[in-house]
Amino acid sequence: MFIFFLSYFIFSYTPVGYLLPENIKNRNKQKIEKAAIRVDELEKKINKQSHYIQNLQKVILGETSIDSIYEINKNFYDNNIEIDVDTSISQAEQLLDKNIKQSAVNKEADQRRYFDQLFLFDPVVGEISQKFRIPNHAGVDVVTKKDAPIKSCLSGVVLHSSYNSEDGHTIIISHENEIISVYKHAKTTNVEVGDRVKIGETIGIVGNTGDRTSGPHLHFELWSDIGPLDPLDYFSFGQ
Repeated sequence: MFIFFLSYFIFSYTPVGYLLPENIKNRNKQKIEKAAIRVDELEKKINKQSHYIQNLQKVILGETSIDSIYEINKNFYDNNIEIDVDTSISQAEQLLDKNIKQSAVNKEADQRRYFDQLFLFDPVVGEISQKFRIPNHAGVDVVTKKDAPIKSCLSGVVLHSSYNSEDGHTIIISHENEIISVYKHAKTTNVEVGDRVKIGETIGIVGNTGDRTSGPHLHFELWSDIGPLDPLDYFSFGQ
């Protein structure tokens, strides 16, 4: 240890250090420069944090108003200064507004054309016990055989698959063209969030789970970005 410290002292604080190879001195110099830059950055951050804390303390103690930077000069209204506010709409702004509205109309028209051609795979085979009715019933109830398989109406990705006290085991799947399908009151589910499912693939079993059911059935909902859709317009047994 004595020899180590003695060597370190000699090479660091005496001219003997200049006898070391140039690459060793350069590496040490680079390390020192990086350390100095890092210290300078930390010092700036500390100063900013200190300034922020001081301002915050002043606000808490009531020494500085939170809205002080928005205060208007008291003499502002005493000088009877009139301000002209330009409320006119330029031609470019009018054109932009028109294009935005037209794009929204075109998008809705394209979606409706897509929905007109949309045909869903029946999630279950059965009879409709309760039809689509807005706003009280945004879906259809389908009574079917006990333990009948629930199948995905379209290919998509599972967004939700869990249990809650009202709707029991529930599955929500995202499809193309911003279409969402919902399956409620399942006895069990076969999928997890993030799973990719194909059209007609079994995702669960019909059940009677949850408080909002009085018997085994599937409550099915179909949604788009323009609102809920009547599944009977797309089910084969709805034709």
